[in-house]
Amino acid sequence: MGEKRQSRRLPYRKRIRLGKDEPKYMGYASNISESGLEIESRNLYPPGTRIVISFQEDLGTEDSAPEARIEGIVKWSTRTLGSQSGNMGIQIAEDFEQAVKRIYTERIKRLTK
Repeated sequence: MGEKRQSRRLPYRKRIRLGKDEPKYMGYASNISESGLEIESRNLYPPGTRIVISFQEDLGTEDSAPEARIEGIVKWSTRTLGSQSGNMGIQIAEDFEQAVKRIYTERIKRLTK
């Protein structure tokens, strides 16, 4: 089976909040692409579940960062054997402020300098 991703995954460690209706559980984004995130969390959802994710966006300045809010669809989830947490692959459904695309673009620029 060939690669399905349309953009490269980049390392991205960021504390996030997530949930079905409201982002009330903690987790971490572990990588990012133009169209998705991989998330580590104790609260896993089955594939097909629509979730809400929020996080503080890094601006690279001393200004307080705005909170980005996105909606995504769980594409896959797996619990780590012997652990209370696991990982989920999230496809972005709605990125109201284009935060994920902006972060991804900035990271690509840093890698190609």
